[in-house]
Amino acid sequence: MRTYMLSALFVVIALLGYMSYEQGFFKSETLPYDEEQEGLKDQITIRFSHVVAEDTPKGQAVLKFAELVQKRSHHRIQVEISPNGMLYNDVNELQALKDNDVQMIAPTLSKVTKEVPSWEVLDLPYLFSSTAEVQKVFTSDVGERLLNELQHENMKALGFWQNGFKQMINEKEIIQDVQDFKGLRVRAMESDMLKQQFEQVKATPVTSSFDELFTELNKQKMDALENTISNIYSKSLYKKENHLTISNHGILAYAVIINKQFWQQLEPADQQLIEQALKDATEWNMENAMQMNDHDLQQLKNLSVEIHTLTPQQQTAWKKAFMPLYRSFENRSDAHYLHEIQQLIQKKTDT
Repeated sequence: MRTYMLSALFVVIALLGYMSYEQGFFKSETLPYDEEQEGLKDQITIRFSHVVAEDTPKGQAVLKFAELVQKRSHHRIQVEISPNGMLYNDVNELQALKDNDVQMIAPTLSKVTKEVPSWEVLDLPYLFSSTAEVQKVFTSDVGERLLNELQHENMKALGFWQNGFKQMINEKEIIQDVQDFKGLRVRAMESDMLKQQFEQVKATPVTSSFDELFTELNKQKMDALENTISNIYSKSLYKKENHLTISNHGILAYAVIINKQFWQQLEPADQQLIEQALKDATEWNMENAMQMNDHDLQQLKNLSVEIHTLTPQQQTAWKKAFMPLYRSFENRSDAHYLHEIQQLIQKKTDT
């Protein structure tokens, strides 16, 4: 009986061994090489969230930046773009960046002034008179030091972009004279400077996130608002507020911000690649913003929007009405930024 049991066990082991051999369990050759998997472990994904349409200066700048990064890294670094507030709006995108739920955002400077009060200087009305002046300041040593004012453990500012000059739109009539602001409910972003701007001309500032703007206009929560031509056109704001004043009273600018911990984990070579791509995209943004706003202004003219450009006398009156904001800023500890910007602009004018 014992011999029989041993023989049966031997047969079972031999059978299992043969089956394993047929299935290739003992073969030493490696799996076929898949070249598409090469470098997969080195892939870097940057999730870039913003709140405007892709056919706007900011939307186009993000696309240009992504194109440059992906091309120069041979697609090893991927930039996934979520436009139009698909992931986060301009109220919660800062927190999403801090939490590393997204790696990059480009909020308006006004939305970040609670974190960086010094950036309020760039919200002063009539600080700039041309896009060339904006570019001069943003790419200067003063601009670099303003970027470095963002001191947060989870955020790092990489650069400034711009959308162009802000204009005024109103539902009932054209805003021409300073007294036309009196009693109006005007949408203002979360910036003390912008709220004071409208209070200075006897208007009531009303806060609203950009993605809810058209809805709140329909609910008649505001009478007027300021924004660039490209945003007015792409967001169809003109369908509700079709009285446009070309005032060029302020610049709409953005800070391109990356999650700091994510940034610090990148190799120095990748940091350099991203910085250079951003620099090139920034230079491209300046020219493209002007072209897009010019194009969209013509589109608004074709749509029979009532448009009024301030006369030199009217613009002088607006500037005079906003002067108390400058005098107030002069008393701040960061007033040196205002002086340096004004000197830089004047130097450019002289040369």
